[in-house]
Amino acid sequence: MAINLYHKNDYLRQNNDISKKDNFSPFRRDYARVVHSSSFRRLQAKTQIFPSFENDFFRNRLTHSLEVAQIAKSIAVKLNAEHGLNLDYDLIETAALCHDIGHPPFGHNGEVALNKKMHNFGGFESNAQTLRLISHTAKKDIDQKQTFGLNLTYRTLAATIKYDQHIPPISDLGKLTKGYYHEESGLVEDIKQKLLKPYGITTIENFKTIECYIMDVADDIAYSTYDVEDALKGGFIDPLSMASIDNKLLDKIYNTMPSDLEITKDEIQNILKDIFSDYIDFNADSTEIYKISKNIANNSLLRTKLTSKLVDSCIQNIELDLNLEVPIISKVYLNNKIRKQVEVLKKYILFKIIKSPKLNVLRYRGREIISEIFDILISSTPDESLLPDDIGAIFYNTQNIHEKARIISDYISSMTDRYIIELYNQFKSDPSAMIFKPFS
Repeated sequence: MAINLYHKNDYLRQNNDISKKDNFSPFRRDYARVVHSSSFRRLQAKTQIFPSFENDFFRNRLTHSLEVAQIAKSIAVKLNAEHGLNLDYDLIETAALCHDIGHPPFGHNGEVALNKKMHNFGGFESNAQTLRLISHTAKKDIDQKQTFGLNLTYRTLAATIKYDQHIPPISDLGKLTKGYYHEESGLVEDIKQKLLKPYGITTIENFKTIECYIMDVADDIAYSTYDVEDALKGGFIDPLSMASIDNKLLDKIYNTMPSDLEITKDEIQNILKDIFSDYIDFNADSTEIYKISKNIANNSLLRTKLTSKLVDSCIQNIELDLNLEVPIISKVYLNNKIRKQVEVLKKYILFKIIKSPKLNVLRYRGREIISEIFDILISSTPDESLLPDDIGAIFYNTQNIHEKARIISDYISSMTDRYIIELYNQFKSDPSAMIFKPFS
């Protein structure tokens, strides 16, 4: 007997006064609203790991989101078949497509920079910004000057709430708190009350829906495998260098692994070898190992086979903790063996690539650009407006400094890498190349 995961409250929206469309389910409408939004399109010019302007091969936030959506749907198909669920595929894909839509320019580095500027004004955090964007700032539904963002269903909004935690109004400089902003706290409470009502409860600690769990796991799978492929293609790593990891890097990975996994250093080394076991015998002649290692890094077919195998292995090792009393909060996760693999690959990419000297230069530059643009825009006046008309109309009529800071934070986070660099150059360098370029 199939387990029904959905109730009529799931289809509620902030503004329910919308026209009906034949042959379009509420979740399918959500999918269309996200795909056709300018915020979603901008993801094509936002950094995943490597700057999008460096190489057309490297993934950006848009291609990453599409891959997460495909993996998430595959997980849902598996769970429906094996456990008699009725997970909605449109909802699952929409949640995945949304999951990075609140990311600022320059990826996590931009998130850190904006959070520092906002530490006295409610902070900045990408997951919180995602909820804020799709529920408030995106230009889709407006009713008597009240904005509803993309006006998605409550169940879709809930699928983006990864951290059920209110971000404090003031935080330590540089400390990043995951959760949702004060401005959206009322909406989050309303979502929880509406979605939990069919089960006879109004609130629950650490609220997280089954669709959010699926999206989160799919994100980890994509991150841990496809970022490795990009690093191989870019020549930053090869199988031999991964298998022969040095002690300093090994210590960094070991010391930052989740404590509940209870992993050893030997296990970490074996994981970095085993993912290439179909192609390389590390007990063979060193010259032969070197040749095969370079071939894998440079051969697109082998790289694709490698990542496909890793992704499929992850999906086949998905587990479900079904909550029969409140199915909406059922948990989906990777078993410990595969979770160890995913976490090792994530940490390896973090310390080997993301925090490498090559990317640290870009990290520093990205922080500088965002910080200076923030200072310039927040100090602008109506007499010398530096903002687009629609944003300026709100900003210059707002007296509260917290609200003004949030407006600037919203605007900067919506920018692409390329656009904010061009805007910075317009302020700091020869403006002739961009003087007639319209605001994005």
